[in-house]
Amino acid sequence: MPGLSTLCPPLNSDSPSQSIFFVETSGHKCLTARQACSVESAARMNPDLPVRVYQHDRPIAGSKINSHLPGQKRNCDVTEALQREFRNVHLIREDLAVHLEGTPLWKLYAQGKLNESQYPLMHWSDAVRAAILRKYGGIYLDLDCTVLRPLHCLQNTVGLVDYIPHWVENGVMIFDAGHPFLDFLMKYMVFAFKPDEYISLGPATLTDAIKYFCDTEHLLPSLVYQCRHNGTLSLQPHTAFYSIANNRQESFYQSQWDASLLDQLRDSYLSHIYDAGNGRRVHTDSLYAFLSREHCPTTYSMATQQADGF
Repeated sequence: MPGLSTLCPPLNSDSPSQSIFFVETSGHKCLTARQACSVESAARMNPDLPVRVYQHDRPIAGSKINSHLPGQKRNCDVTEALQREFRNVHLIREDLAVHLEGTPLWKLYAQGKLNESQYPLMHWSDAVRAAILRKYGGIYLDLDCTVLRPLHCLQNTVGLVDYIPHWVENGVMIFDAGHPFLDFLMKYMVFAFKPDEYISLGPATLTDAIKYFCDTEHLLPSLVYQCRHNGTLSLQPHTAFYSIANNRQESFYQSQWDASLLDQLRDSYLSHIYDAGNGRRVHTDSLYAFLSREHCPTTYSMATQQADGF
């Protein structure tokens, strides 16, 4: 388990140049308050890194978006405040299909297979994040991550969870541009895609691709794997990104929570807030609210002063 001393040292001129990016596939111009919280926390904790939000410029065919549940309503005031107050935040609204061109994933798009998806928002997001990483490199984060610390020292890595053995999530992916694993991953994604399976381009495929690429069945934390095509990658322990895992997601929303949960986040770069986008109510005295007041105070304050809330 990494201690505080192993987290990123202060950024200096010799530190690798990185950028942080998010992918938003709904077609909406504005983010939800909870999405904006993720962006703000990344920008606050990494003020010298560009934070880019790639937004699809129109609704994706077949997507169904509920906007009446808590946390799902779009908040244009908060979205505009992000760009005003954080010089490193950039919202990029475009046809996200352009990022698939020239990659193995173009086949899924050109043959119309992505249009057959029963989970188009997720499948598009899974595809686009891999393509952008291949093209530009950087730090990909899901829009339900609360960033707790600087991320600039992380390189060619993803994170394990603790409730499924040898399983990685794709909510945080960090790779150099052109890393050989990314081409391998995208080819495997084309092979593995099933339009009726929610994670067929996500964690299950990422986990299997790493096992094949690195010729191992045992994915262990803190090891540097020497893999095909001279590609190296490392795996973060669950404490890095997923200390409070999906099987304990209630911990984020309960109105009463134990302070020991903060101890569990002591060695975390960020916390993936499971189920944040699915309409869960966030009590003002919940752990999620506490983390938001600490790490995205502008967003949280603005949202809670408005009728739609956080």
